Amino acid sequence: MKTLTLSTLIVVTFILSYELQSQTTPLSGWQIGIGLGELPMDGSFKPSITFGYHFNEKIYTGIVYQFRDKINRGASSFNAKSTEMEGLISSSETVAQRFMLQFRYTPVKHAPYISTGFVFNGKDTETMHFDAQKRSLGGDLYKGDIVIQQTRPAGWGLALGIGYQYNFKNGISANAEWTPAWFQFPDPAYSFGGSAELTKKAEAELKSRMDKGFKSSVTNYYKIFHIGVAYRIN
Repeated sequence: MKTLTLSTLIVVTFILSYELQSQTTPLSGWQIGIGLGELPMDGSFKPSITFGYHFNEKIYTGIVYQFRDKINRGASSFNAKSTEMEGLISSSETVAQRFMLQFRYTPVKHAPYISTGFVFNGKDTETMHFDAQKRSLGGDLYKGDIVIQQTRPAGWGLALGIGYQYNFKNGISANAEWTPAWFQFPDPAYSFGGSAELTKKAEAELKSRMDKGFKSSVTNYYKIFHIGVAYRIN
């Protein structure tokens, strides 16, 4: 499933559109789809499936399920930047499954839709490894490598967001959406390792920095982000 990329989804969409152009499917009935829960960058894919029902052109209800994924972010980690330390060697993340029970309302034909419902995100864990350069933390000087594991606990929330779905006449559609549980920041947990052997004071300083960075980004809400293609079945 790792080979499923955004470009593959686009190609599949237009091939199916060409092959089925003689057919016409009204915007009603069941819809099933596949997609991605992350932009296909830095080794991230997060394959997803969707299933739901169009009552008419305005109302849709369904589910989104995104599979767990592992990401190697290298030196591009946002959480690592919030430590305010240099020398990141590696960063890897286990991103848990995502689930949403969804209701969509499209007020005007061809307009974006309003997305709402219940969102559940599993536990996410990122491990960051910093090199052994000299650092000052908590008023003390350290020389040794530092390993930080940051964990976002599993949780759920009432979500509200926006999306857009383009419907081809043959039943194929393409869509993208972002539906977060607003202002429901989880409290991350931390563990520390490495040869630097940080004191509790140094760990507390790093926790304070990382908590501030974590809660400054809306991407850390419990949420569903989805891009994909689907087919309507009558």
